[in-house]
Amino acid sequence: MCRIIEPSLLSNWLRLVIPAILILSFHGCAGIKSILQKPSPFPIYPETQLERNEFSVPDGDDVVGRLAVIKLKNGDTLPDIARHFSLGINAISAANPGVDVWVPEPGGRIMLPLSFILPDAAEKGIVINLATMRLFQFKRDSNSALVSTYPVGVGTSERPTPMGQMYVVRKVVRPTWYVPASIAEDHRKKGDPLPPKVPPGPLNPLGEYALYLSKSSYLIHGTNKPASIGLKATNGCIRLYPEDIKRLYADTPVKTPVSIVNQPYLLGQRDGMLYLEAHTPFEGPDAVDEVGKIYTKLRNIEKESGRTLDWTKVKQVLAEARGIPVPILEIRQGGEKGIRETVEVKHPDKLYGRPEIPELRLDAWYVLAGNTRDKIDAVRLAAIINHQGPQIPATVVSVSDRHRVMAGPFNDVREAKHAIKRLKIDLEIDGILVEPVESRKNN
Repeated sequence: MCRIIEPSLLSNWLRLVIPAILILSFHGCAGIKSILQKPSPFPIYPETQLERNEFSVPDGDDVVGRLAVIKLKNGDTLPDIARHFSLGINAISAANPGVDVWVPEPGGRIMLPLSFILPDAAEKGIVINLATMRLFQFKRDSNSALVSTYPVGVGTSERPTPMGQMYVVRKVVRPTWYVPASIAEDHRKKGDPLPPKVPPGPLNPLGEYALYLSKSSYLIHGTNKPASIGLKATNGCIRLYPEDIKRLYADTPVKTPVSIVNQPYLLGQRDGMLYLEAHTPFEGPDAVDEVGKIYTKLRNIEKESGRTLDWTKVKQVLAEARGIPVPILEIRQGGEKGIRETVEVKHPDKLYGRPEIPELRLDAWYVLAGNTRDKIDAVRLAAIINHQGPQIPATVVSVSDRHRVMAGPFNDVREAKHAIKRLKIDLEIDGILVEPVESRKNN
């Protein structure tokens, strides 16, 4: 039951400014300014050596990875940084409250939340935690568990991803999308009729690889809308970045078990320290129960260990829900020495998957998508349009005190009119057709 993402949901969600002013680090809670705006407060770590997908987990441990920070450059967006480091937009936004998703301030540092507590589930096959929007694939060698992890997009509140036990029944490269009747009806009502089936290619929302699950009509697949990873944006399927589904597909045989859970609050151990990781719970009647469950677990741990928890810190972690593992209790003497320090990675020369913006052409058609006096608003709108899937290229053209957002270039009027239709349906933008400059000169 997969569908093309509702891009209006995407743009509205990503434009939200998260109001909280604190961020969590491995060493507890600290103001975002005091952590991320100091001159070089972290040891430098090679970006290519930073673990983001593959981890070895010693027996008895449940926490993998480490936190990192990166200094932003002009033109960066959080979706581009997130994709390069295999994070979802949910994770990077929660870890960096108050940072503009589309126009973050150049020169500032942001947190890369590349440390994870494993779900409380059997470490076998694939486990997907809906609350964290992250997939974990487990294997074993003689001494430890091997885990691969990837961010995912999941079902909407109206059409949620089902929980429970299932398995992979078949695998398909370059799948055809057979449009479910309910999705076809949704698009028809919006004036965007779909064909009965969509062949492989850039318009296919399944991407290049698909794992079909034993629960009928549900898949784990790629996407033609990478900016939707880390959002509740599907019709129930699990979607991954194109580069991630390629690796998962190769590593997943038919009959691999798949467990889908919803665990917003996670406890894990590493090197004698107990960590707590909190995420915003999915809406629903079970949200309050999840808080009660984690408090019960923590009280039992406190009783069994004979050590006193810092309950003020626990409450703060749960309330802020930044999605970062925070050490809350030393359960073995010397455990604090094993806490992984936060490192800073050098900004890569090129961010993987970042949309390419073509140069302006005098012989091409364009669509005027915005016209404003506020340059930041124009840059933000252009970034949102550029991250639609498939991409609609857009750039800002500034003339005097006006900043115009131009979508294009398009080779002919048909392409330009199709872009106008997509902008209206996806983003509720009334685009204006702009003829080629050379054509206007000839007239």
